Amino acid sequence: MNSLIIEELKNELKIGCEDEEARIIEFIQTSLKRLNKKGAVIGLSGGLDSSVCAYLLTKALGKERVLALLLPERDSSSKNHDHAHLVAHTLNLETIECNMTNVLEDMGVYKIGKKKLRNEKAEAKYIKQIQSSVKLFFGGYFYHDLLGAYYGGDTSKKWDLYEKAMNQSIRNEFAFQFTKVRLRMAYLYFYAEQRNYAVIGTTDKSEYSTGIYCKYGDGANDIQILRHLYKTQIRQLARHLNLPSEIVDKPNTGDLYGNLPHTASLGMSYEELDTLLIAIEKGYSNEQLAEIVPEKGVESVKKLKRIADFIKLLPLSIDGS
Repeated sequence: MNSLIIEELKNELKIGCEDEEARIIEFIQTSLKRLNKKGAVIGLSGGLDSSVCAYLLTKALGKERVLALLLPERDSSSKNHDHAHLVAHTLNLETIECNMTNVLEDMGVYKIGKKKLRNEKAEAKYIKQIQSSVKLFFGGYFYHDLLGAYYGGDTSKKWDLYEKAMNQSIRNEFAFQFTKVRLRMAYLYFYAEQRNYAVIGTTDKSEYSTGIYCKYGDGANDIQILRHLYKTQIRQLARHLNLPSEIVDKPNTGDLYGNLPHTASLGMSYEELDTLLIAIEKGYSNEQLAEIVPEKGVESVKKLKRIADFIKLLPLSIDGS
């Protein structure tokens, strides 16, 4: 595959933002009518996806029918929290802020997890340590092993040794992080059901295709308005909607601990991931795919896609439906 073909693949990621905006707005309006809902609740994290959702919901429904929930906790990024306030203020949205720290503390989540990081300098040091460890032990590609272990899929021999050495601490880490995501959804539905509002999901196609979401956390909602768009396409739409540049250009994270960017465990940028996903859909050979990212990265993404397909089948049942 030469550079010209790679450029052609990247061109396929380009969208007509005006038409896409109109399409999503119509989908939001039609979906609320189908569900007989009066409005929408969005968990506003200050990240790219939730911010784009907030802008589109406001255009589709008007600010009076959109409720933005801000759900910080002990380990939330202050920068992301500021960005959430910025979006809510810009759109003049009604907001409710619920600090989840006390609930998580009462559950014992912080007791089994990592200690609180003091500041952005400590966060940066943590991110660097994780990136070094992922590169050293897993060749730079960590997510497929992580999600494979969590959902019961195949894992590498290196991960099996890693999990054996870590013993209970790795399971505690799963509980530490994913409980936060599920608690967010409980808050969203608590307020949505009181108003007969729909809960809006913010998962995009890059995340959905590779399983980078929590099935019963941020994957549990009524309407997913971005699931058909890759992350790089959402960034295009964000610029079209005139989102603040500091939100559009910052790294994407789950904001669970240390503001760790997804790319630290993916081992590649979202532009590389999205280009690779399109090439896989088109049936390019492994040799051709390896011209986008190294061979190990190709195999990692293919494993992630298999895990993602399995996640979509959950929960398991005897009738298989």
